[in-house]
Amino acid sequence: MKSFVINLDRDAARLEETRRMFASAGMSFERVPAVDARALAPAELRKACPPVRFYLANARRVKPGEIGCALSHRKCWETVAARNLPLAAVFEDDVLADMDALKAHLAAIEKECDPAVPTVWLMNRGLPKPKAPCGDWYEIGGGAWAWGAYCYVLNAAAADRLSALMTPMANVCDAWSVFACCGVRVLAAADAFATTRSGSSTISRKTKSLWGREWFRRFYWFRYGFAFRLDLFLKRFEGKRFGKEQHR
Repeated sequence: MKSFVINLDRDAARLEETRRMFASAGMSFERVPAVDARALAPAELRKACPPVRFYLANARRVKPGEIGCALSHRKCWETVAARNLPLAAVFEDDVLADMDALKAHLAAIEKECDPAVPTVWLMNRGLPKPKAPCGDWYEIGGGAWAWGAYCYVLNAAAADRLSALMTPMANVCDAWSVFACCGVRVLAAADAFATTRSGSSTISRKTKSLWGREWFRRFYWFRYGFAFRLDLFLKRFEGKRFGKEQHR
């Protein structure tokens, strides 16, 4: 399975730490130069992420770092789709993982992958857990709060669909619960093993004080899903392709 690591040109130290971690497990990767949003002109930022579309889906303004992150991951997805790679693992350069567990999960994914179904396998910690036992993987639905894009695997069908869904960008690149409503099957490892190095993220999010209330979550995901489906309609109206039929 091909592995990609997203890395900014100025973050050589991060890349070296990741290289040592992979080398310790006898694994290699291809570096993908990350997009530095600070180097993009305002017109380029607006083209990549129309402000009105993002605001409709998120009820807030987009951060430049979120645009750079999304464009970097989209570059990986486009590479996977263009090369028609059956499977690919994508990592951010601040990932910190149990490499033995990673190799075991990658081997399991290769055995069970259905190339006809757009699928993403998440291996990061902090994802919502199911109430009932579910084996090695469980499915993330549209009503869950699932984030994290620093350690995941996807197949060519998912890469093709995600690239289209994020062109132009109407959401952050790790809005997995929203993508699950738009034809992408999102699976999470029951025994997650990947996290990020402390203090590595440059994108901060404010904690929602009302998130613990059921009515707020229902309202939030209704509005979120409706806005994203509106953007999906607009993309179709503009002639965007979405690859294979949606997973049911």
